[in-house]
Amino acid sequence: MPARAPASFLAVIALAMFGISAPDAAGTDAIRGPWIDHREVEKQKVAVWIEDCDDLLCGRIYWLKKPLSAGQPKRDRNNPDAALRDRPLCGLVILSGFRRAKDGSWGAGHIYNPSDGRTYSGTITLETDGSLRIRGYVGISLFGRTAEWVRPQGNLEHCG
Repeated sequence: MPARAPASFLAVIALAMFGISAPDAAGTDAIRGPWIDHREVEKQKVAVWIEDCDDLLCGRIYWLKKPLSAGQPKRDRNNPDAALRDRPLCGLVILSGFRRAKDGSWGAGHIYNPSDGRTYSGTITLETDGSLRIRGYVGISLFGRTAEWVRPQGNLEHCG
């Protein structure tokens, strides 16, 4: 009697035969975890941990080069909502609401910049070299700024 193929193998074959693709969990998995704001160590200031938040992607501040100001944890001092200005920057959600797009990028999200207290529309693209391209903009993507984030080299101490 011939050996039976596992059901998961048969499902993959069936999907391939009919041109159906399984959900791309690998792309989402590849974006999760820590990212740092610059390739050059001496220019790195912040690291963000990207994770799932209610079926969307979000990112929170995980590491700060200078987590303290006058001996106290840095706070969200520039927030336009005075009631939020005392919350610590460490752990603060700065990426929110990102949805997976058909082209493999993430869009329809928001980027909060604690340096100026403004929230921008944003997109995230995982590049072929393994870096992330983060674009924040006002109105249309033409009016914005792009940053490159990379995986940190070595362990970062959580600022919390």
